[in-house]
Amino acid sequence: MGQYKYKVFKISGKNFVVKMDLNPITNEYDYHMYIRHLVTPQQAIAAYFTKTYETYNQDYDRYELYSKTYDITVYYTYLKAENLLLITAFQGGSND
Repeated sequence: MGQYKYKVFKISGKNFVVKMDLNPITNEYDYHMYIRHLVTPQQAIAAYFTKTYETYNQDYDRYELYSKTYDITVYYTYLKAENLLLITAFQGGSND
């Protein structure tokens, strides 16, 4: 089984856990959401704190939020009350 790497950002009493993936271009670890969608964890965290709306997706057991301020959608789940795993984030996604 492969080894997974994570980075934790501590902000406003919460720990935002972000998965790292091996970047096939640089052959170094980088943020999963950046490799896939060109969104940094800092942008995803800013979207979290400025969310316009949020729903819980029971089928996937995750929260899905959208920030109109940043035009970013974030998928996350709780590991513990103060620990959020940022699953991924991407530009756009508003249903407005």
